[in-house]
Amino acid sequence: MASARWPCLILALLSSLAVSGFPRSPSRQLGKRSLPGAVVNGIEVYSTKVSCKVTSRFAHNVVTTRAVNHADTAKEVSFDVELPKTAFITNFTLTIDGVTYPGNVKEKEVAKKQYEKAVSQGKTAGLVKASGRKLEKFTVSVNVAAGSKVTFELTYEELLKRHKGKYEMYLKVQPKQLVKHFEITADIFEPQGISTLDAEASFITNDLLGSALTKSFSGKKGHVSFKPSLDQQRSCPTCTDSLLKGDFIITYDVNRESPANVQIVNGYFVHFFAPQGLPVVPKNVVFVIDVSGSMHGRKMEQTKDALLKILDDIKEDDYLNFVLFSGDVTTWKDSLVQATPENIQKAREFVRNIRDQGSVSKPEKIQENVRNAIGGKFPLYNLGFGNNLNYNFLESMALENHGLARRIYEDSDANLQLQGFYEEVANPLLTSVEVGYPENAIQDLTQNTYQHFYDGSEIVVAGRLADEDMNSFRADVKGHGAINDLTFTEEVDMKEMEEALKERDYIFGNYIERLWAYLTIEQLLEKRKNAQGKEKEKLTAQALDLSLKYHFVTPLTSMVVTKPEDNENQTAIADKPGEALSPFAPTASYQPPVTPYYYVDGDPHFIIQVPEKDDAICFNIDEDPGTVLRLIQDPVTGLTVNGQIIGEKRSSQDSQPRKTYFGKLGIANAHLDFWIEVTPERITLWNGAAQSTFSWLDTVMVTQDGLSVMINKKKNMVVSFGDGATFVVVLHQVWKKQPNHHDFLGFYVVDSHRMSTQTHGLLGQFFHPFDFKVSDIHPGSDPTKPDATMVVKNHRLTVTRGSQKDYRKDASIGVKVACWFVHDNGQGLIDGIHSDYIVPDLF
Repeated sequence: MASARWPCLILALLSSLAVSGFPRSPSRQLGKRSLPGAVVNGIEVYSTKVSCKVTSRFAHNVVTTRAVNHADTAKEVSFDVELPKTAFITNFTLTIDGVTYPGNVKEKEVAKKQYEKAVSQGKTAGLVKASGRKLEKFTVSVNVAAGSKVTFELTYEELLKRHKGKYEMYLKVQPKQLVKHFEITADIFEPQGISTLDAEASFITNDLLGSALTKSFSGKKGHVSFKPSLDQQRSCPTCTDSLLKGDFIITYDVNRESPANVQIVNGYFVHFFAPQGLPVVPKNVVFVIDVSGSMHGRKMEQTKDALLKILDDIKEDDYLNFVLFSGDVTTWKDSLVQATPENIQKAREFVRNIRDQGSVSKPEKIQENVRNAIGGKFPLYNLGFGNNLNYNFLESMALENHGLARRIYEDSDANLQLQGFYEEVANPLLTSVEVGYPENAIQDLTQNTYQHFYDGSEIVVAGRLADEDMNSFRADVKGHGAINDLTFTEEVDMKEMEEALKERDYIFGNYIERLWAYLTIEQLLEKRKNAQGKEKEKLTAQALDLSLKYHFVTPLTSMVVTKPEDNENQTAIADKPGEALSPFAPTASYQPPVTPYYYVDGDPHFIIQVPEKDDAICFNIDEDPGTVLRLIQDPVTGLTVNGQIIGEKRSSQDSQPRKTYFGKLGIANAHLDFWIEVTPERITLWNGAAQSTFSWLDTVMVTQDGLSVMINKKKNMVVSFGDGATFVVVLHQVWKKQPNHHDFLGFYVVDSHRMSTQTHGLLGQFFHPFDFKVSDIHPGSDPTKPDATMVVKNHRLTVTRGSQKDYRKDASIGVKVACWFVHDNGQGLIDGIHSDYIVPDLF
């Protein structure tokens, strides 16, 4: 199979939680020195707590602020929270002197009518607006009577996206005054297990952070707590203003022993997929640059600076080109060129000479030209500079061509923003990814096909089980890799899943259902952006129904908050601001055939089945750990199999013979330029220089012309070279309480009929018919094992009747196989002596 080439990646560069509770002082108070301690203008914000609970990437966040009015008169108190743009607000309550005023999520049109009625009476306040690159600001203020207390509580939820190998929780901290009880806590529960966990704050030194911050993780649970004292919050030892102003970021990742993970709770499931160790798919990159007058000055210089740095990261296997447009279009080359060092140097010279010029033609014409040029073959990524652009146009054009749009902010780090985005999409590992489930078993499935999977990201699919009483659940992921087709399989036992998720006191029980709803709404809203007519109406209705059912504030809904104001109720509206003004995969498992076979397993015992005799011959090879033995070599087909011996762990005082096993196998096909290295820990595949790595926790099928590799989780690996050469590697995992033993491998040849007559090796020499005769059977030194005389290959040998085990069906028990045992390392049976089969290395 020819190497897959990435569908063209087109980057178009065009012009086109803060947490705070504080008193709102009247203008005459501005400049007045704050009162000592934590009281400002008579208002004490005595508690601010941010509680984050994350279960399987789904974050449930509650921000609570409590304040008391110590003044003699009523005071206005404001509550500000900056939350991620990707989050949906789910609840807000305002409690004054024990009376709670809840927020209600309503259809936007219904809320609008209620809001307009309130506007006519002068009783309104908008609550949410966009705030910077990643955040939206929620603001509400209320008059609090003298001596009264107020509690604000905002709840929002989001699915944490994996970005460059990590999940990130981003909080904007800005209490604006000293707070007696200030605390951020995050409890993370990940059934896959947590591999890394970190937290950092941009506003505090490491010395202070160390005593205020605690972070820990073990197994499936992680915990972060940030609890600065009043003194730690002060901007200086004698100051009464707070230094808590900036970003608080928690990052983590999960264990990736298996590329996929499926979780099921209350009839809903979520499937996470993020394989590792795969080679990068070569890609075609076209940079489409707006060189109109709108890019003049700093924008153009930052774009060029970013492009020059991106060129340093482009791999030599990639192809690239540049397209410049203003009033007309200019290309660097007539076609894509390979990223050779010479071409990269020429590309740098081209970038340095780019100048802004002319004006841009009509957006409709640009969109039509792009659509025709791409023809559905390549993803388009649009990056728009600043706020002075038609972002809706950029987003619509990107979505129409299976890409996305991203705003680049006109700051000093704009070039780094450009580079950062390119890094996200620079390393595709799979294309044409399809996630499949049992037919008729799944309902309400979220998006399950993706054009590409990038290194460091994650594919998430969720849905509802049609039958909650099913005993097991299967998920398959297929995709095209850099060198072959891959199929990853995940089997979930429902009882095991139930046991694994018993720690319900640590998590919120319906989290998968809410995750599914969040993901479904998010994807419906994306589809809606480019839909027309009845299709758009249908998508709108579906997203609206789910938004109302699960109480999410989305672009289709609003939260209506009624709050007391001067003995009357005032209506406030929280809106969601916008950015712009499978087919079932067949089972692939191995069943032992009835055809002749040859294998080596255990200490290491070689077993040769002789079909014509309905019998078998066996022998051992005794060699030191580290020795590599040639098992198979066929110069005609190019197939070679070698095995490296490992030994038991023994102390220097132990005089007993050491048992040995095969701890590493090398399988190579010189004609396909393909190698496989197998150990009890991992399987590594090379196709030429491209490398893929899998663990024994994977269930994966790898296919390409003339080859298939099937890894069955914790059991075996089946390798087939076309029709006529099939090997099985069996994994033996020893009991962990046996510290002297190693995990080891067994190797079975279950089909060899297409291998040539020149095949040789400790196993390979027996692939073709040979004869032997056994006579003079008589009692041996062991009464249960008779001795006999065997004539084979013109040698007369003394052999012993015994048995070995075939572990193909069950690596722990095995099936007994009777055989005639040839002593002295198989001397007389094998050609030459056993040391003739020692080779210097695995390949």
